[in-house]
Amino acid sequence: MSYILILTSITYVNKAQYLLTQNNIKSYIIKLRATMERRGCGYGLELNENFLYSAVSIIEKNKIRIVEIIKNDY
Repeated sequence: MSYILILTSITYVNKAQYLLTQNNIKSYIIKLRATMERRGCGYGLELNENFLYSAVSIIEKNKIRIVEIIKNDY
């Protein structure tokens, strides 16, 4: 199972992915479905559930706001 992190802009999605890569956490930038584009941008970060808490900690520690975390059941 995976989770999708919705951030405020594509700039922050790119920064967050860079930070996660530096910490050996694999993530993928994905285009969000229209129903997922709540208050964030049109892109999000998808990652494995095993890394969710570590990823959130790293992202928030670097002052990047996570708008929403969505469970991806696909």
